[in-house]
Amino acid sequence: MYSKINYTMVGLFVVILGIATLGAGFWLAKYGFERHYDLYDLYFTESVDGLTPDSSVKLKGVDVGRVTLIEVPADDPTRIHVRIRLKEGTPVTEGMYAQLKIQGITGLSYIQIEGGAPGAKPLKGSEGKIPILPTRESLSHRIATETPKLLKKLDGAIESFQALLSPKNRQLVTRILEHGERLTQKAVSLEDRIMALASELNGSLQHFNQSADAIRRETTRLGEMIGSQLPPVLEATRQAGEEISKVARGIDQRLQNGEYDLRRMLRPLQVNLNDLSYRYQELAEELRQLTEHPASILFGSGSLPKGPGE
Repeated sequence: MYSKINYTMVGLFVVILGIATLGAGFWLAKYGFERHYDLYDLYFTESVDGLTPDSSVKLKGVDVGRVTLIEVPADDPTRIHVRIRLKEGTPVTEGMYAQLKIQGITGLSYIQIEGGAPGAKPLKGSEGKIPILPTRESLSHRIATETPKLLKKLDGAIESFQALLSPKNRQLVTRILEHGERLTQKAVSLEDRIMALASELNGSLQHFNQSADAIRRETTRLGEMIGSQLPPVLEATRQAGEEISKVARGIDQRLQNGEYDLRRMLRPLQVNLNDLSYRYQELAEELRQLTEHPASILFGSGSLPKGPGE
């Protein structure tokens, strides 16, 4: 009788203890995890191939959490909803973003959190909702997306290059090169002509310098000639005037004395007048030659042209 009661009490105690243990486990699972982790929602527009629940979440290379959910939203099948669980207090701030990375050569993926700035505000959700962490396309997705575009552009470039090397364009290029060669030859010929013209111009400038020197010398000579010829003429004129005055006074005195031999009285005057006439004729001849041959100032005095019968 007593043994049956003992077994019943033991069994009842075991059942109650089991129920209490399960309740404590459910309580810890419901409140303990949510209290010690921060949840964030991510939305990817690219394929998340290789990403699985419990995949790693890293913040700049440091393991800070796990993936807890991967699903396709019913209202928007173009995006992939991923929920991550981070250690409580993980510094996720505004300006950070999540990106898929490939782990080694296994083909498995993980989520890498990058970005942020010192002093940025913590990322929070609106009205008690789970915060949404922005995402960016992964390098592999960008390569897979841009490679077909690049190949298309490369194909177009090859087609354009082939069109450029068509027979018609090759002939055109050949003609352009021929014209370029002719143009080069003309340029060389023109350069030779320019050099010859420059040489002629240099000779003309030298001749001009020589002519200028000749003008300077002839001008000096003309001045010297005028300076040397004119003063004697003026001096002879002055002396002839004085002699004429003396002769006139002598004639007047001799006439007053009753002497009338005019030939003997006028002989000195005739000599002075002849000398003065000779000097005037020399000066007139020099001026006549200068008038008839003005080029002698530039090129020097040459031989006078011969007259008829000379």
